Order: sequence, then structure tokens, then C-alpha cells
Amino acid sequence: MGTWDVGPFDNDTAADWCGDLDEAAPEQRAGLIRDVLSRVAEHGDEYLDSDEAAKAIAAAAVVASQLPDATVIDTPTRPTSCWRAAT
Repeated sequence: MGTWDVGPFDNDTAADWCGDLDEAAPEQRAGLIRDVLSRVAEHGDEYLDSDEAAKAIAAAAVVASQLPDATVIDTPTRPTSCWRAAT
């Protein structure tokens, strides 16, 4: 059964991308985030596939989660490898 909700990690594509991020070597994770965000930012005005958009939304949420005073998103499909611990 897939996942479906309104959060940035709550769809199958984003959950799969988060799993890939968790499985990547620590030194490769920033590059994976940068790559997906760059692809969408440089995409232009043509049709953007929903899978690419879902990955970019998840990547942006990972980046935002690292900001001071960021809201902690506690969902089972989030990536655990680079998540700032709740204080």
C-alpha cells in the first residue's frame, strides 16, 4: 500500500526519494538534494512531471528543516539520515 497525504514526504515518489537519500553515503546526500532542486529550478516553462516536483518538494523540506527554529516534521516517510533532531 502506498502513502498519500498532504505533507512534503507523504506520497510514494517522495517517500522513495527519501529512502534513496537515507541509503546514500553521507558525502553524497547534499549532491542528491542539490541535483533534484537544480533540475526543477532550471526546468523552464515546459511541463514538469509530478514525480520530479514531488522529489523537489521533499528536497526543499529537507533544506528548510535544517534552519534554526524550523518546524519538526514527524512523519514515518521523512528521511532520517539528515534530519535535525528535535530539541
